[in-house]
Amino acid sequence: MQKKRSIKIIAVVMILVLICVSITYVKTGNKEVLATTQEFNTENLQDNEHMHVEVDSDGDKVPVPNGYVGSKATGENEIDTGYVIYEGTEEVNDSNVEEAQKTRNQYVWIPVPDASTMYGIDENGKKWGKLYTFTTETGVGIDPVTGTKPLNWSESDGIMKILNKNDWREPDIVIEQENSENDSYDMDSILKKENIFNGTTHELFNKLEQEFNNMLESIEEYGGFYIGRYETGDLNKDKSVVQKLNNNIYGTTWYTMYKKCKELKNTNKNIETGMIWGSQFDRTLMWLIESENKTREEICKDSTNWGNYKNATFEFINNKGNIETKQKGSVRQIPTGSAEYTKTNNIYDLAGNAWDWTMEAYRHSFRELKGGHCYVDGSDSYSSKYLNYLPINGGVGCRAMLYIK
Repeated sequence: MQKKRSIKIIAVVMILVLICVSITYVKTGNKEVLATTQEFNTENLQDNEHMHVEVDSDGDKVPVPNGYVGSKATGENEIDTGYVIYEGTEEVNDSNVEEAQKTRNQYVWIPVPDASTMYGIDENGKKWGKLYTFTTETGVGIDPVTGTKPLNWSESDGIMKILNKNDWREPDIVIEQENSENDSYDMDSILKKENIFNGTTHELFNKLEQEFNNMLESIEEYGGFYIGRYETGDLNKDKSVVQKLNNNIYGTTWYTMYKKCKELKNTNKNIETGMIWGSQFDRTLMWLIESENKTREEICKDSTNWGNYKNATFEFINNKGNIETKQKGSVRQIPTGSAEYTKTNNIYDLAGNAWDWTMEAYRHSFRELKGGHCYVDGSDSYSSKYLNYLPINGGVGCRAMLYIK
């Protein structure tokens, strides 16, 4: 009798597990691999020492870090169209939103129902970011909704593999040779010169790995992360911002930007901020497609109709606060957040305007820029465009990210 009872209990447990966990087929190359995925359940969210739960206009729960408030302003309070949080504790509503946009740092919630779309684990137990290319094509290995396919990685039986350790990857350092500084950037001497990190190259590598793992742990616990609503501003000042109409949004090296983005958290011990990872940038673009606010074509073919490009025409607010028309054929970098034309899901200038530094590494000497820029047409520099760039170069900007501890 006791044995039969035990068997029944085990059977019930197995049924419950199957209910909670969905079974899907993951296509890697030409092979279909059986994998289990578990969608994040927002109903499990509860207040803790680092965050409090707020509810969007549809009644869905959102984890908001302590020291920030979810917007109550019209159009800023729904996950599917961009849930905005503001630094500080004063409520943001229709009466004060315009001032708050220009004076308080802001981020937009990016939901991640399945964290396994953002990272995998190799045979040695190391976590790697999953990077993607976007396409309008269909077929084996291409996600039918987002049109994404793996960039320099494959996965089989739950084991991820980086196909070429010198190509696109994260987290990693960029260094040519261990005992040479020729064409090398994350060397001890460079780190000291750039005042980015008081340690060795090896220690920086360990630091980046830990930062990446901490970000993933937060995503798995809370079901997403926050992206800077605007391109990071006030770059040549002591304290950077993520605020509307800032024009000081480009010109610094990767090292300077890395440090400035980390300092955006100020004294808040409930969060971490930093330069956006490539996997986070890709996940954001995937979400734009999933939420049906952008098409695949608008992401990977031509982003002219929602970005600041040479062939785009739109109105924006210039440095003097006046409305100006950016004419087709002209090149003009605009203050971040100055044109409703360049907004999608409450995120501004994700396509065009300034190239954005990311944490993504390429080869031995490059970090990746993403998002395109204003000097060419939107068909040449669309939102999913990426570019290899030496980390000591300037002339570009950055998108920050935030996650809850």
